[in-house]
This record gives sequence, structure tokens and C-alpha cells, in this order.
Amino acid sequence: MKPKIDITYVAKLAKIKLNKKEKETLSAELFTILNFINKLNEIDTSKTPPTSHPFSIKNVFRKDAVRPSLPIAKVRRLTPQMKNDFFKVPKVIEK
Repeated sequence: MKPKIDITYVAKLAKIKLNKKEKETLSAELFTILNFINKLNEIDTSKTPPTSHPFSIKNVFRKDAVRPSLPIAKVRRLTPQMKNDFFKVPKVIEK
């Protein structure tokens, strides 16, 4: 049984515009993905230890050392706009 997927709502969340053909294609692809996930849910993983990464890796950290920062006068020459010693950038948050 094919579950009802509101692809218009999903597209709105992703902020993408889709035509009718794209909606049909993506709906079918999403259905296939969800079926695959359901198959994975059938696998017994009770004896499998949780992992955060498939390879045993270790982060390499450098020591945190206090260093002097650039003087404000030099920073002002490097940036197009500053206001009260802060970088002035375009607004990126929408209502």
C-alpha cells in the first residue's frame, strides 16, 4: 500500500518550487526511500553496539594558545564596512 505523501508540503519546507511532473517523480522516489527505511527497521540490531563513525578515528586537536588579535586599525583597512568596531554585513534572516 502506497502511503500518502504530501509532496507539496515537503517542497514548501525545502523552499523549492516543483511542477506537476517533478512532484510525481519526487513522490515516487520518496516512497521508495521510505520503503527502504522500513526494510532496515526490520533488521535486528539489538546486539550491534552503537557507533558514531564506521572507522576508528581520533580527532587531532592543537593546544589552545592565547595570541594577540589584529589591531582594529588594520582590520578596518581589510573590510568594506564596519560599525562600532563590528563587521557590517547584509541582513540574511527573512521574516
